[in-house]
Amino acid sequence: MSAHHLAALLVTCGLAATASAEESAADISKKSREKGALNLVGLTAELKLVTTASDGKVKEQQLTSSSRTINGRSHALARFSSPAGVAGVAVLTVEGPAGEGDDVSLYLPKLKRVRKVARSDRAKSFMDTDFAYADIASNGARDEDLKRLGDEKAEGRDCFVLEGKGDDGSAYGTVKLFVDKQTYVPMRVDYQDKAGKPFKRYRTVKLKAFKERVIAAEAVMENLQSGSKTQMSVLRLEDSTLGDDAFTEQALERG
Repeated sequence: MSAHHLAALLVTCGLAATASAEESAADISKKSREKGALNLVGLTAELKLVTTASDGKVKEQQLTSSSRTINGRSHALARFSSPAGVAGVAVLTVEGPAGEGDDVSLYLPKLKRVRKVARSDRAKSFMDTDFAYADIASNGARDEDLKRLGDEKAEGRDCFVLEGKGDDGSAYGTVKLFVDKQTYVPMRVDYQDKAGKPFKRYRTVKLKAFKERVIAAEAVMENLQSGSKTQMSVLRLEDSTLGDDAFTEQALERG
């Protein structure tokens, strides 16, 4: 899409955002979750994850991510295709009822079985990247716990600013979100650990228009304590053709 068309789409999105400038923090957070690359509702994305350790060692992975809203709850499915060691590994994340954490299921083809990711394990690394399981379909904080602060700029964009305590199942003490006013794409998320120290930072570094939507085409999650970072890039986007039955544990096993 040309720069002119993208600009026109952003203006249209901006008019819609202005009309709803007094939205609640929970409403803004929910809309922003559906713009994350691992949770693009109604779309299927082919993604590349490049993790750079503090010693400079680089690891690259590719996966396909699809998302769908079923009975009012977001369902996200991620399935890895490379490298060979993780090919076929799949993760299903189902948004929990209000006030409860997401339900996460992991399929390991070598074991040929699905296992639940315990709530106490949601803070662990997602497939050896700087993302955690708690980050897949969440902003790291419960919508109802977020409060809206004064608007600020982040990554050069005018943003709504939300802040709240981290989910019980995450490693986050406080989460601060900067959500683009025009597109609802989360432009930056600052995470503190339980001790109140800077922990991680998520940034959207490139926006892309797809049909009538604008999504994060490139983003990075940095671990400020370990010095590692994971770059996420969208390689390909298309409308999802998966039905409701694809977002089940039984479907994980079928591949």
